[in-house]
Amino acid sequence: MKPYHYILNVLLITLALPSLATADLRERVAEALAITNPSLSVEGITDSPVKGVKEIKLSNGDFLYGSPGSDHLFSGRLLSFTGDELVDLTEERKREDRAEMLQGMAPGTTITFSANGEEKHEIFVFTDTSCPYCKKFQDHMAEMNNRGITVHYLALPRSGIDSSVANTMARIWCAENPQAAIDDAFSGKPFSQKVMPCQPPVADQYTMAQSLGVRGTPSVFSEDGRNLGGYMTPDEVIAAIASTAGIKN
Repeated sequence: MKPYHYILNVLLITLALPSLATADLRERVAEALAITNPSLSVEGITDSPVKGVKEIKLSNGDFLYGSPGSDHLFSGRLLSFTGDELVDLTEERKREDRAEMLQGMAPGTTITFSANGEEKHEIFVFTDTSCPYCKKFQDHMAEMNNRGITVHYLALPRSGIDSSVANTMARIWCAENPQAAIDDAFSGKPFSQKVMPCQPPVADQYTMAQSLGVRGTPSVFSEDGRNLGGYMTPDEVIAAIASTAGIKN
């Protein structure tokens, strides 16, 4: 279950700061975060679809909602009736942010296994070379590519950016042939390639994963920012893309 305890703490402490009742909304939330969870910050505040209510984006990709001058905040999903459907506007905003971040990455910063022939689908996968299910995912790569799926790998060393795994992944990303290097790593073979001069993107991609709320590997996203799931076979990838194509996810 997704932990919301820190958000509840924010709500309680924000309500307990009467001296800030007329202060700027951003300052009030930042003050509460500094007390309850110093690792989080306010990335931005914009208008929400609800008149008079602001959308407060946190550094981990989550959202709070509140009104300037009010003593109340609320967290959770902002839902809207659209015709006969109930649309999750909060998840749609997250999807848009994910798509912008994934599509905005500099060329060459992912390790890409391109589709053979016509490209039918494109996915982004946060991976860790020490992760057993990431290895199983890599075992399907030839079939993925043969079925028209292009896979972009992003680095997410679960043990942290100062770990030996992160160091290994940095060498892989800067290898003369990164595709072969990561395939060797998943196969348990020792690193044997020449390391080329480069700035490995491991730390940046680790930070991106945190801001997207990614908590495990592999973690699979569609090109338009939909969260498709974790370990998946080619059949499951294709099914997940099809099943969420018309869903605000």
